[in-house]
Amino acid sequence: MQIHITSPIVGLKKLTSDLERMEAGGIFASALVASPILSSWRHGFRSCREGIVEGHPSVPDSHFISTSEVWAYFPDEDEHLIRTLNRWYRLSRRSSSGHAPVDDPVSFGGRRG
Repeated sequence: MQIHITSPIVGLKKLTSDLERMEAGGIFASALVASPILSSWRHGFRSCREGIVEGHPSVPDSHFISTSEVWAYFPDEDEHLIRTLNRWYRLSRRSSSGHAPVDDPVSFGGRRG
């Protein structure tokens, strides 16, 4: 029997590596300045974020996107970052839709237990 699993494993390894580095204190907002920016964002379905993206490698600027599930929230000084299944995002202004505030870690799909 031949098993062909490639891209999901690569993405999961990158996510795991980032989460381990974050837990060990090895991630700094200054190193993530090239991450796409998500503005006018709001909480989406299944712990994702929806908003206007800039700087995404495969989505044109000013397009409305829905991220993959959020796995980590990382506040560092004036920066607020999230790590989704696929990549880091820097959060800009939040939508005025009345959802939970940016500094509420539970609202960012933080993993517990």
